[in-house]
Amino acid sequence: MDKILLTYQTSQREIFDELKRLRETKGKEVEVLKFIKDCLNLNHDTMVSLFWEEALTYQHLYMNDSKNKKALKSMQETVLFAKFYVEKFKLERHLSRVYRFLGRVADYTKDYKKAILHYKKAIKFVHLDPEPFRILELENFMVGSLIASGKIKVGYKKALDLYSEFLKSKTGIALKRRDYQTWGIWLSGLVIRTIDAMLSHKKIDNLAFFEKWLKEVEEMLTGDGFSYRKAEIKELWTKIESFRN
Repeated sequence: MDKILLTYQTSQREIFDELKRLRETKGKEVEVLKFIKDCLNLNHDTMVSLFWEEALTYQHLYMNDSKNKKALKSMQETVLFAKFYVEKFKLERHLSRVYRFLGRVADYTKDYKKAILHYKKAIKFVHLDPEPFRILELENFMVGSLIASGKIKVGYKKALDLYSEFLKSKTGIALKRRDYQTWGIWLSGLVIRTIDAMLSHKKIDNLAFFEKWLKEVEEMLTGDGFSYRKAEIKELWTKIESFRN
């Protein structure tokens, strides 16, 4: 009997029937292990992607209610398990995402120096990521952490430069054309985090500029898929009004 051809359409029944056939044949142990490895490799990307989705969902729960420490703890546990999984199976293409998520956890626990270190590692490995636009997201998170950590001038300048990249660079324009929702989420996140961090440090010399900047990006969020960003913007307008008073 020939070995089955593994594809994404191969059913679990077919896989385990083949495993049973191989493992019950004396002398086929090496072949069994190779078949298991082939099956795992076929599903690694799906598994890791599901870990990220789980982490993001816990993150959203925490964003909805910052008192929900259980959600933040669950997010951290998911990310650490994903890191273990990636390292165990030597999935280098996912290393950038590992440190991206570790950076987000550090941001939420207000350990901004650690977050910066994680983002630097994420950027170091970003060339292994199959997603060519990921660098924009990582630089985006770095901006917020820099400002929040007290490196205000460096972070603010980086924010303005990165905003221009989103609008004018080849990478930014290409992402906007290919996936407007992701482009809008990342761009608006950059502006929200920058203004929020500057308000926290009370480093607002020209409030009118920040209001115009926030209004500009708010108008870009057209269509569905921006509910979290719109909620964050609404909350930020409230903070701006309080700052004005």
